[in-house]
Amino acid sequence: MEMIVRTLGNAVGLWLAAALLPGLDVPRSGGAAQMWLNLVVVGLVLALVNSVIKPVARVLAFPLYIVTFGLFALVVNGAMLSLAGWLTDHLGTLGAAGSVPLGLEVASFGWAVAGSVVVSVISAAVVAMFVRSED
Repeated sequence: MEMIVRTLGNAVGLWLAAALLPGLDVPRSGGAAQMWLNLVVVGLVLALVNSVIKPVARVLAFPLYIVTFGLFALVVNGAMLSLAGWLTDHLGTLGAAGSVPLGLEVASFGWAVAGSVVVSVISAAVVAMFVRSED
């Protein structure tokens, strides 16, 4: 359940980030339904990247976290968003005839960092609304 909520939170955050930031773009060729399907797939890939690769990156970059007082987390989050965009660009298309183009276009690493801030805030808000924390 939590992975589904994280995926949907990421999808909403990616939609808002793509709408606000000119350096992030989502293919919109097939209409709103196909765009949202693309956002959900990219959100799922981002959730998987954050669950599998991000902990390893945190451990490897721990000295940089200490030296920068935690600000290096912005760099790691931007790298995870760039990686998710790269992975979905290379997935190809989705659907019976490949009718839904997948991907997240990130213009530069700076836009990835800015986008990761927006996605993180929105995703955290959605997860806080729908996932019950256990004491």
